Amino acid sequence: MTDDALYTARVDNSGGTSGHVRVHDGPILPCPDTADTASGSHTAGSGLVGSDLAGSDSAKSGPTGSDVVLPTGAPTPSGSGFNPEQFLAMAWATCLGETLRVVLRERRLPHESSVSVEVELHRDPAGGYRFVPRARVTIEQMAADEAREIAAAAHARCPVSKLLTGQGEPVLEIVDVADATDTSRATDAPAATGATDVPGATDRPDAGDAPETPETPSTPGAAHTPEPT
Repeated sequence: MTDDALYTARVDNSGGTSGHVRVHDGPILPCPDTADTASGSHTAGSGLVGSDLAGSDSAKSGPTGSDVVLPTGAPTPSGSGFNPEQFLAMAWATCLGETLRVVLRERRLPHESSVSVEVELHRDPAGGYRFVPRARVTIEQMAADEAREIAAAAHARCPVSKLLTGQGEPVLEIVDVADATDTSRATDAPAATGATDVPGATDRPDAGDAPETPETPSTPGAAHTPEPT
């Protein structure tokens, strides 16, 4: 049986943390900086800011005027937001791209570089799903052997690379909101006159919700510590 990818996210980074990422087949944001309609790729601009979210479901989270809120979606053709595969690809491409620039600068090599990342979603024989990430490094006007050695040095230093290769230790914490919820109900939520109590009503999805999509494993993030320059 072949282990074909169920979905593949593709992201390109130029300029590391001072550049930009291009998400192939990503959602079209309300205020993109640039859009390449021929390739179907979009360069995300400022995303959705608090004032842009008036009346939207995302506004319920209460963003401030300085918050940037990106829509999230499932890894399906009908997905209307960014999915976990794309976020992981953006994180690795940006972090590895910046670390690559640091290595080149330390060696006084004035070459331009870029990183492209693909994150595939596969079924896991052990149950559920798994990610298969792959990075492609390009260093302009450099011999392949030298570029391979520099890319390996950057990969060994990149914090996201370390996490993906098992050198990091993700921490999963549970936030207990029970007490805060009870206090909020007692002080801020007076009962409405004539309201009907429907047990579990807030836990039921709306009838118009999107159909169930494959469960995507959670990938805890790693704190990105900038490389010393």
